[in-house]
Amino acid sequence: MSNSVFIPVNRLPISLDEIRLVISQAFEEFGLVPPEVEFDGSKDPSRALEDSIVTVHGKGVHEHCWVSFGEYPVELTGTDATTHMGDVTTRGSWLFAAVVALALFEFGGSIAFNDSGELDGRLEYDAMALRKVIDDGLAVGNFYLAR
Repeated sequence: MSNSVFIPVNRLPISLDEIRLVISQAFEEFGLVPPEVEFDGSKDPSRALEDSIVTVHGKGVHEHCWVSFGEYPVELTGTDATTHMGDVTTRGSWLFAAVVALALFEFGGSIAFNDSGELDGRLEYDAMALRKVIDDGLAVGNFYLAR
């Protein structure tokens, strides 16, 4: 089992700035401080996003994850129209990573595959279900730390 949440997307982000924007908006939706978003090892925004790693860091010790985008066969994405997925991985807070995963829905995603088995253990989330898990975790202070 992978330790990631995968989000099939209809299109790749056009820039690091676009990723920053959608991630900031997702955190603000929950009243959270937007995290820092940057290329791992490079601050060059002209670098291709596909096959790159984007790191996301919040203020808390467990608030970190990384995002990558890649091309996948339709057997994995679940639809012929979608050949790319965003992959969100963490060794910290899965609640933090879930907000990042929710942000990737802005690129045409309609489902998140929870291959990590983390959060509440469900295998798939639509945007509404993922928002509920995030809301519930925030309400009780459960940050769903990686095991």
